[in-house]
Parts: sequence; C-alpha cells; structure tokens
Amino acid sequence: MKLIINGEEKDFDCETVSNLLNNLKLKKDIVAVELNKNIVHRENFDDTKLRDNDKLEIVTVVGGG
Repeated sequence: MKLIINGEEKDFDCETVSNLLNNLKLKKDIVAVELNKNIVHRENFDDTKLRDNDKLEIVTVVGGG
C-alpha cells in the first residue's frame, strides 16, 4: 500500500502502525505518530489500521542536554 510518511510517498505491506514501525526498525517507546492529522497513542499502535494513501508524521524522540 502507498503511504505518505513525513512528506515522502513510500510503499509498504503493513496492516497497523505497529507493523510499520517494525518495518522501519523504529522503537515504539521513542516515537510519536500522527496519522491523518490525529495523534496515535502508543497503546493504540497495535490496533490502529493503515489504509492506502494514509499520511503519517513520525517523530523520533531524542534526549539531550
């Protein structure tokens, strides 16, 4: 399916946000995900289904000082 991730169109075979994060090799506990302008809470990653042409913003949280 075609997904638009951080402004770039990409093809993935993923059913859920959790599957997508696994494919991208991103740790679920250090990312924030927005799906079609709605925040997806971490506890909903496994249940949130993706559809063709969904728009996602994925931000990795980085600590620093």
